[in-house]
Amino acid sequence: MKRALFGWIGVAWLIATSPVVRGGTPAGDEAQAEFFESKVRPILVARCLECHGEKKQKGGLRLDSPQAMRTGGDTGPAVVADDPMHSPLIEVIRHEGAVKMPPKGKLEAAEILALTEWVKRGAPWPATDLPVRTQASSSGQAVSEADRDFWAFRPVRNVALPAVKATNWPRSTIDAFILARLEEKGLRPSPQADKRTLLRRVTFDLIGLPPTPEEVEAFVRDESPEAFARVVDRLLASPHYGERWGRHWLDVARYGEDQAHSFKPRLYPNGFRYRDWVANAFNQDMPYDRFILEQVAGDVLDEPGRIGRLAALGFFALGPVYYGDPKKLDQVDDRIDTMTRGLLGLTVACARCHDHKYDPIPTSDYYALAGVFLSTEYEEVPAAPREQVQAYDAAQAAIEAKSRAIEFLLQHQSARIRAAETVRYVVAALQLRASRPGDGRAAARQVAKREGLDPGRLERWVGLLDRSKDQARVADLIRAANPGAGKADAESRRSVLPAATAFHSHLQAVLGRREAGTAIDAMDAALLVALFGEKGPLAVDLDRIEKELPPDSAAKLARLRAEHDRLRKDAPPIYPVVHTLKDSEKPVDTNVLVRGNPATPGPKVPRHFLSILGGNSAPFASGSGRLELARAIASPSNPLTARVMVNRIWQHHFGRGLVRTTSNFGNLGERPSHPELLDHLAHTFMAGGWSMKALHREILLSAVYQQDSRVDARGDEVDPENTLLWRMNRRRLEVEAWRDAVLAVSGRLDPAVGGPSRSLDDLGNRRRTYYAAVSRHDLATILRLFDFPDPNITGAERTRTTVPLQGLVILNDEFLVDGARALAGRIRDSARDDDERIRGAYELLYGRPATERERRIGRAYLSAADRDWAANDLGRLERYSQALLGTNEFVFID
Repeated sequence: MKRALFGWIGVAWLIATSPVVRGGTPAGDEAQAEFFESKVRPILVARCLECHGEKKQKGGLRLDSPQAMRTGGDTGPAVVADDPMHSPLIEVIRHEGAVKMPPKGKLEAAEILALTEWVKRGAPWPATDLPVRTQASSSGQAVSEADRDFWAFRPVRNVALPAVKATNWPRSTIDAFILARLEEKGLRPSPQADKRTLLRRVTFDLIGLPPTPEEVEAFVRDESPEAFARVVDRLLASPHYGERWGRHWLDVARYGEDQAHSFKPRLYPNGFRYRDWVANAFNQDMPYDRFILEQVAGDVLDEPGRIGRLAALGFFALGPVYYGDPKKLDQVDDRIDTMTRGLLGLTVACARCHDHKYDPIPTSDYYALAGVFLSTEYEEVPAAPREQVQAYDAAQAAIEAKSRAIEFLLQHQSARIRAAETVRYVVAALQLRASRPGDGRAAARQVAKREGLDPGRLERWVGLLDRSKDQARVADLIRAANPGAGKADAESRRSVLPAATAFHSHLQAVLGRREAGTAIDAMDAALLVALFGEKGPLAVDLDRIEKELPPDSAAKLARLRAEHDRLRKDAPPIYPVVHTLKDSEKPVDTNVLVRGNPATPGPKVPRHFLSILGGNSAPFASGSGRLELARAIASPSNPLTARVMVNRIWQHHFGRGLVRTTSNFGNLGERPSHPELLDHLAHTFMAGGWSMKALHREILLSAVYQQDSRVDARGDEVDPENTLLWRMNRRRLEVEAWRDAVLAVSGRLDPAVGGPSRSLDDLGNRRRTYYAAVSRHDLATILRLFDFPDPNITGAERTRTTVPLQGLVILNDEFLVDGARALAGRIRDSARDDDERIRGAYELLYGRPATERERRIGRAYLSAADRDWAANDLGRLERYSQALLGTNEFVFID
């Protein structure tokens, strides 16, 4: 492989011209076909073909084939590939011009969006020589014996090892299957990779971090035949293993912590508990069949430990929520799609509107599963024992009671203090109310100044006396105390004083009864609200009133606050809350929706498993049916489950699966490159207790995994895609492993395990990217730019793009700049001169010694005179460090 290139401009060139990994990304045909079948064809069938199909062609237009669309109708082609803005089909469905289709009503927004996206993608129409399955009634087509003979639906076999010629090469049973295929083609496997390359490969594969220089040197010096096996066991025992492989699973589970929309979205602030559950399950080597059971039906398993299993239901509970979906049909579709692609490798969601075009999945099977999820509800619940919840709630109730006592004391004392001034204000207010000379506000200011009162409070008293009869009527109380008061004039102070005094005495009595806990009548309660409410004349700032408290009240307040602080200090921590599921009180079977339309229900179907997998004979009878569904998926007799997971694990070690379409084992998916090996691994996987760590160990200790990645001319000629694995595939790090590696080599990585998510926009965030907040609405820029999967849909594998923006991130992003500074500081402090610094940098970043040429180039660069400018305020060693972080050798593993 190319070694590191240096120089400021060289970094940008290197990133911009980074090669796409050969064999790392499958063709997009399968994804395009799935998009068309699940999103586009149902719309055409349900909303268009009645008038533009085989039997009728209004305007001379047919929309039932790509040729017909290209030919178009009386006015020309219906679509312009890649250009929705100039496609007549998109114009008419948007109802933007004179012609509006469908004429009876506009398509739903989601349907318009799907057709627009389809045209934007080039209007792909899957061309396949596979026979389209015969459509039956709305109850679904039958599953035939020919259907069951398809490779993915045959039982998993215990395959005998094939005979090979080069008997000295295999190190495991896996190698026999690989070597047999190579020998058929006249190919030889590649030599074993050197120890440094091998250690870097396996360390990234298992924990997603680079090996330390100390680990590299220890492995290089260990000449024992068991040296590599010990490395594998050490890495599998690391808590970082669960973070690495948990992230692979979160792609499948389309993990996210919010919704793609911003209008009243459902948020998942405790979604991290599912993420941590996943990592823990991998670390504990939870058997995969159990891993499935807990995520699909952990809440209804009749076993101890239910509370600890609730977080596992995040597999479904953290999924997208769709507006305009009152019957939750889109949410159910998402759950069916995630479950069947993720666990079974089948595109069952394509049967929502019609029987599956290519696979034996009738629409009735889709709605049988829909009934399961329509009988399931989302909920947020404490994930703690009842005693813990009760203890926390009791402590919080005691704290709240003490807070109320403090507030009551302050309010009561403020009432007492302010009520003492009532007579003066009521006298002045009654005088003003009786006289009403000219400008009322000016008069109030004048009287307030003369009597030494607050003008604003006096105005509020006058306003209170003038309120409508529907308000608390203070004037009525005053008149009741002294009937002559209402006739007072501005000059008759003595005539209003008795009324004010009587009102003050009444108010003090009411306050005394309230302080003693004695009930007060409705009128007095309204009086207190009117006086002491936010805009009442006696409203005060409670913080200010403390300075006016009498000594005994001040002492009581101090005691209450001390008790409040003690209660808060002694209170137990809040119990965890999880986003999870529960069965509905009344489980339901649902109707088949003809063409997916809720307005045209067909026959009702019982909840059951997929017919092709033996599920049409026993309807689910327990609650929603999720537990029966989970057991059917995790059954050893299910031919798909073990194959799909074995293939996913293989994919992440070799860059692609034995079945390249890892979430589609159906007719539109690719056939396995090594079907016997896939069955051998699936059988071994189940027979070994569904242990994922044992499967890793079997793969990693094989000779095929330990091959060199360099290209051989003969192999490249016969098998350019390396389908037969005559060498190891060179792979680019995912964004998480790349970011974590930058933190690790610069000495800034926080290795803490578990806990709440943290935004990647926080420049102080040095935790592993596994713990980053994942937003469906506003995904972090670094994740979006470096091919993080869409958390709205289940992900089969990562795409691999190389675009200029990625190079600009390497050059300018503050995370990389800070990483370069920290790396420079680390190598500067650990070495005496530039030569040692260069050696140290290469050991840290690449796990190998720098060559003489690389050292010479590095010394020349570091010792050269600097120019007047310094990009990003970086010195030469910092810029050199940033260049090393941006090389292919750092981003790729061999």
